Order: sequence, then C-alpha cells, then structure tokens
Amino acid sequence: MLSSTFRAAAKRTMSRTMATEAAHKPPIDLHGMHARYANATYVAASKASVLDTVEAELNGIKLTASNSPAFQSFLENPLISRDQKEKTVAELMKGKVSDVTLNLMLTLAGNARLVDAPKIADTYSQLMKAKRGEVEATII
Repeated sequence: MLSSTFRAAAKRTMSRTMATEAAHKPPIDLHGMHARYANATYVAASKASVLDTVEAELNGIKLTASNSPAFQSFLENPLISRDQKEKTVAELMKGKVSDVTLNLMLTLAGNARLVDAPKIADTYSQLMKAKRGEVEATII
C-alpha cells in the first residue's frame, strides 16, 4: 500500500517535470560547442521568462565586441587568467544584465571561452528566430 502511494507520487512528479522540461526545450536542435552554451542559456532564460531580454543583452555584447578593440582584446587574450576574467566580467556586468546573461558570461570566462561569446550570441539568435517562426530567405 505504502509503496504504491510512493509510486503514484513519483509518477505525478515525473510527469510534471517532463512537461516543464518540454515547455522550455529549444525549438530547434543545434549541435556543437556554441549550441551547447546557447541551448543551456535558452532553457535558463525560458524558465526565468527573460528570453527576449537575454537575446538583446547577448546582441549588445556581440556589438560591443565588434566595436571596441579593447573589449575584443579582453575576450581574446589568453594571457589574462580565468579568475581575473571572471572578476572583470562580474565587475562590468553585475547589475547591468540579467542573471542568465551574467551566469553565461561567468561560465564562459571560467571555461576560457569568452572569445566564443559572439558566436554563442548568433546561435542563441537562431534559436529565438526559430521560436518566433522567422525564416531567412534570399531573393535572387
């Protein structure tokens, strides 16, 4: 009797968890290192209901990297330690971006992947375009 009660409770919890995970799943399957970070960021942003905010912030980071040689150099410089990059990212972005974006950038800094931030932003934008149903077309 008791074990059947536990099984029933476990089934209810599992079905709720599965439904929740499906609701936050990225709309398309992308593969590769950039996609791993973009997919994880998409799921976190979806759960926090800040998908569009994160997209705008990532596009802002990408734009800053392309317009600021100093910021681009910071992202690319392998001589700056991971700890120093994490501290600098936290100082630059804390309170200015969402927790999801800050977490992504701190993770990239800790994994020595800050140089990939613009590519991850592009991949995240692909996910968002798919969510909105946007399709890119070339007219010849």
